[in-house]
Amino acid sequence: MQKVVLCVVLFVAICELVAASSLALLSREERGAKKGKCSEWEFGECIPKKGTCGPGKKPGTRQGGCRNKQKMFKCQVPCAAETAVAIVDKNRKKMMKKKGCRYSKGPWSECDLTTNMMNRTLTLKKSNPDCEETRTVQKRCKKNKNKNKKRRCMYNKGDWSDCDPVTNTRNRTLTLKKGDSSCKAMQTRVKNCGRAKKGCRYSHTWSACDTTTMLKTKLDQLKPNSKDGCPATRARPAKTKKCKCKYGWKPFTKCDDNKKKTRTGILLEHTSDAGCPPTKDVTKDCRKARDICTFGPWGKFGPCENGVRTKIRTIVAGSDIPKCVKKSAKTKRCTRA
Repeated sequence: MQKVVLCVVLFVAICELVAASSLALLSREERGAKKGKCSEWEFGECIPKKGTCGPGKKPGTRQGGCRNKQKMFKCQVPCAAETAVAIVDKNRKKMMKKKGCRYSKGPWSECDLTTNMMNRTLTLKKSNPDCEETRTVQKRCKKNKNKNKKRRCMYNKGDWSDCDPVTNTRNRTLTLKKGDSSCKAMQTRVKNCGRAKKGCRYSHTWSACDTTTMLKTKLDQLKPNSKDGCPATRARPAKTKKCKCKYGWKPFTKCDDNKKKTRTGILLEHTSDAGCPPTKDVTKDCRKARDICTFGPWGKFGPCENGVRTKIRTIVAGSDIPKCVKKSAKTKRCTRA
């Protein structure tokens, strides 16, 4: 029984394979019939991208069972006579190279401003009956080739003068050595003096502490190694800073009739600035005493009146203070039953 079942299964599988292969063959034949053969491309007129000449595109069409029957191809429309000359020269160069013609190159001529072209002559090196004895080659002029170069003015440089302590600058004179009439006969150069070569050097120090303003002022004093003629002091915007006077402070006194309290500071020995006063008094206003409210325990909420129930607590201290009176009562909403 099992053998019979296996034979049936194998027979069904073989039939399915045969059917699938026949369908594949049919599909291939149909594809070939649909595809067919393509004819050669037929091109239309070349249309330039800009103007009436230069690179562009031309349409192409073909017949048959092709997938792409229409397509655009790149093309070139010749612009002018010099383009044709360049193409002829290029083809002639290739032909001469094949024949073994070798030439010696002459110098390039000056740029022709009307055509923007320059040329040179080639002379045949070896005698060959198939080669031309002389040839002329042309090419476009390079940018800025016909522009005149800037004429340089050359000068003899003099020595630098001593540093001026007032302006902190030095100068030197340049005398014309070579150049045309547009160059100046003499020129003067000015530059700042270097740090190490400054004529006037100053040191910065702070003055003693002023006991009235408790401020110190910055002073600029001339250094001993400076040159003669420098001012003893330098005019600069005044800079000040607070004196560093350190004090040991006593506690504040009680408030007087004017509602003020005072405390005294004694100058410490390790303070950094000289000229600080030995003692210093500081006075400030007394703070207002805070309103103190003292309350008893809360009572129970009363009956509902006008949609509100109220509970009250007794005021032990501060009954004359409005804030305490406000805090002694509490309300909540209610609805009558």
